[in-house]
Amino acid sequence: MPIVDTHAHIYSEDVERYPRIPNPYLPPAGRGTIEDLKAEVERNRVDRVVVVQTFTVYRHDNRLTIDTVRQNSSWTTGVLNLDPFDARSIDLMRESRQVGVHGNRVSEGWPTDDTVRPEHRQLWEAAQELDMVICALLNPPNCHSLARLLESFPDVPVVLDHCANLNAADFPDSSNLRTVLELARFENLYAKLSFIVTGSAEEFPCRDMFDLTRRIIEAYTPERCIWGSDFPTALWIPKVTYQQHLNIFDQHLGLSESEKSLILGQTALQLWFAPDPAN
Repeated sequence: MPIVDTHAHIYSEDVERYPRIPNPYLPPAGRGTIEDLKAEVERNRVDRVVVVQTFTVYRHDNRLTIDTVRQNSSWTTGVLNLDPFDARSIDLMRESRQVGVHGNRVSEGWPTDDTVRPEHRQLWEAAQELDMVICALLNPPNCHSLARLLESFPDVPVVLDHCANLNAADFPDSSNLRTVLELARFENLYAKLSFIVTGSAEEFPCRDMFDLTRRIIEAYTPERCIWGSDFPTALWIPKVTYQQHLNIFDQHLGLSESEKSLILGQTALQLWFAPDPAN
């Protein structure tokens, strides 16, 4: 069974080549580097990784993500985090696509009503042109705007990052959960199931999130659900290891073999690593 990690953040110790923002949010020394990620991938038999721009250290400076994908193209792709209000962002999407970057994360400027910012629309138009995936990092109040974009761009694959940051208090019936479940009607929207540990009030294996996660899987179907590790776990989900996070899905959540195959690998392979139709 192939395994694809769709959510790994990368950090570099070369601060001259990759300068950090003031007061960066950093993992422990030696963790979070590409070498550290390679060790986790080999130890856990992970086949492919989606590297997500580390906004909390590099903001919109995407050079480390682009260089990482360029140098590790046989097993990675990348997700940028571009400033929607910077006119140069579209050109950078186009340039990065040539080196194997396949996505862009939209995390800024989300309205809390159903309006769509023209800057967001431009990013969606570019993603449609370039065959790129959009990752939407937002909270439930922003999902009305996301729904409008999903309606306007049904051919653009979109990932709901961390399932809009749901947590254990949202089960069994909160407006947040209802909002996320209602979005499942859009067939181009994929649920990133990377929120179990962050949303849990318990220690490993975070059972207070299991029923909620099953609701998400039932609504979106395993064909539109993907796993992400939140690497480096020592920073983002320190109460579990990389292996434990994977084991939640492989051993504890009660998934069937076919569900595990789709959620842990097959869906993400098709979404992120399918052959480029232009080639």
